[in-house]
Amino acid sequence: MKLNKLENKNRRIRKKLYLGEFAILGFEVSCATEFKDFDQYDAFVDDFIDYINSIDLCFGGGGLELFEGFICSTERYRSATADEQLLVANWLDSRPEVNKVELSELVDANYL
Repeated sequence: MKLNKLENKNRRIRKKLYLGEFAILGFEVSCATEFKDFDQYDAFVDDFIDYINSIDLCFGGGGLELFEGFICSTERYRSATADEQLLVANWLDSRPEVNKVELSELVDANYL
């Protein structure tokens, strides 16, 4: 019989390792973009980061033709939510320079 990897770890260890009830969830984002110049790209990135920060999330990533990265909460033991995923998807969909938006399911940010 195989033991669950959490069964032999106490609460303190699970918290230190971000396991079980302490897992932090985030999601991957990817979208095709059409930027005419670097100024437009810079403005888009600034707007995106400002928006992400305004809903207490953080983003790591970038790219020109394919803008992609990972989004998670700025708070230590808080996960991103499905509602926040929807907010990000709607914001990206509303941008004229974005063609196709894809978001992953919520995944463990520490153990991808």
